[in-house]
Amino acid sequence: MDMANLTNRDGLYYVRFIIPKDRWQDAGKVLGSRTGIRKDILKSLQTRTHKDALRLRDAALEAIRKQLNRKLMDAGLAPLHGVDVPDWLDEELMLTEALEARRRIASASDTDDVYDEHTGISESPRDRVVEGMDCFLEGRAHKLDHAGKDGARYQTRFREIATGVRTPFALVMDRWMKDRESDVGHSAISLDQAAFNLFSRYLAHSQDREEPENLMNFLRAQIVEDVPEVVLGGFSEWLLNERGLSAKTVSCRISSLKGLWTFAIQKHILKGPNPWQGATAGLKRKAGKKKSEVRPFNEDELVLLLRADPDEKRRWAWGPAIRDLMRLALLTGARQNELASLTVGRVLNRDEADGELWGIQVTDEEAKTANSVRRIPLHPLVQPIIARRLKEAGEGNVDAPLFPECKPGGTGMKRSHFFSQRFTDFRRDVLGRETDGEVNFHSFRRCFATFMATALANGVSECSELVRDHLIGHKPMALGSNTYAAKDLGWDLYSRAVLGMVEKGIPDMVRTNIYYSLL
Repeated sequence: MDMANLTNRDGLYYVRFIIPKDRWQDAGKVLGSRTGIRKDILKSLQTRTHKDALRLRDAALEAIRKQLNRKLMDAGLAPLHGVDVPDWLDEELMLTEALEARRRIASASDTDDVYDEHTGISESPRDRVVEGMDCFLEGRAHKLDHAGKDGARYQTRFREIATGVRTPFALVMDRWMKDRESDVGHSAISLDQAAFNLFSRYLAHSQDREEPENLMNFLRAQIVEDVPEVVLGGFSEWLLNERGLSAKTVSCRISSLKGLWTFAIQKHILKGPNPWQGATAGLKRKAGKKKSEVRPFNEDELVLLLRADPDEKRRWAWGPAIRDLMRLALLTGARQNELASLTVGRVLNRDEADGELWGIQVTDEEAKTANSVRRIPLHPLVQPIIARRLKEAGEGNVDAPLFPECKPGGTGMKRSHFFSQRFTDFRRDVLGRETDGEVNFHSFRRCFATFMATALANGVSECSELVRDHLIGHKPMALGSNTYAAKDLGWDLYSRAVLGMVEKGIPDMVRTNIYYSLL
C-alpha cells in the first residue's frame, strides 16, 4: 500500500509535507514554531478512504509548498529549492496588477495641490499614486533579491507598463474587444480570435521560442513597442508560405490586426501610423489568384439548382439539407450560418391562429453584426420546410437544431462549415467548376436583394431599400435611415414585403420550381 507522505490517525488520512533539514530553522521562523525549528507540516485530507487520499495527496502537498514559500519570501528568505516563485511574479498576474496600477495613475489628477516650502517641490495626486507604487515595488524587488531572483527587472517591467512607457497587448486587446462585442457578432469575434492565435504563434516563432501552451496569454504579455516593424511586416509572408493560407484568409487575419491598431491609435493608446496599412497589398498577385466578383444566380442557374436532386450523383447524407437551405436562403435572404443554426425556439408565430406569417429569428449568437439581429417572415412557399423540420426535431426542446446534420466545425464552430463544402460539391455537379469564384451559397442572398429591387420597380412599395436592409441584416447606407429611422419597422410591413417580392420580383419559372419541388 502506497503511504508515501500519508499518515492515518484514528481512521482519518493526513498528508505530511517534509521540510529539508537545512531549512528547518527558516520554516520554524516563518511558521512561528516555539522550538525555533519545523521539520514537517501535517494537513488533514478530510477523508477516510485510501483511494481518495492518494487522489488528493499531490495537490495538497503543492498547496502546502506554495503557502510555505510565500511566507519565506515575505520574510526575505529564499523559497525551497526547485519551487516556483510567489504567485504575484506570475506573468499574467503581474500584467493584471500593472494594468490596474496604470488605470489608477491615469484617473488621478496631475494638478499640483501640495507645495513644500523647504524643498520647493510641488506634488499632485498622481505623483503620490506613483510614489506609493514605487514603494510597493521596492518591497517586492527586495524580496526577490533575497530569493535569488532579479528584483530590479521585475520592478522596471511593472513600472514601465504602469506608467505607460510600454504597452502590453492585453491592454489594447481588452479595450478593443469590449468595443467590438457591442458592434459585431460571434462569428466576427471568432475570426479575430483566429488572427490573434496565429499572430501569437508568429511572435513566438520570430523569437525562436517553442509554441506557447496558452497562445492568448503569451500574446497578452507581449509588449507592443518591443515588436520591430520588420517582424510585423513579415507576418503576411509567414501566413502564406509557412502556414499555407490562401490570400483571402491572410487578408482576413491581417484585417483583424489592422482594426486593433486603428482602434488603439484613435484612443491614444498607441502612436500612429498604423503598421498594417497596406499590408495586404499584392496578396492576390503573390498567391497567383485572379480576383472575381461573386454575383447572384441567374434565372437558368436557379432553375437547374432547384430541379436537381442532390442525392443523384453522390452517396451522402446532405441531400435534404441542401434542398431545404437553398429555398430558405432564396426567400429569406438569410446567411448560410443563420439558417444552418436555426433551432425550434427561433421559429416565430407557429402557434398564431390569425393568419400571420411564420418567421425566423436571428439572435446575437449567430448574427454577424449588431444589425444582423432581426426577424424575417417566412413565405407560405417555404413554410412546409420549417413545419417538417419542427416535427422531426420535436417541439418540446426549444434548443433542438432544425438542421442537426449540419455539425459545427471550423473557426468559431459554425454549423455552416461542413455544409458549405458539400454545397460547393453540389453546385459544381450542377453548374460546373467554371462557376467557381462567380457564384456560391451567398449568391442566394444576392438573389433575394435582386428580387426585392425588381418587386419595388414593379410597384411593391413595401420592398424599399430600407426594408430590404432590415430583412437581410445590413446597416442602411443613408444617414437618415441608419440614425433616425426605427430599428424595427413592424412585422406587418416585413410580411407584405416578402409576399410582394415573391409575387412581383421572382421570375415565374423560379417560383414554379420552388413550389413543385416541395410537393
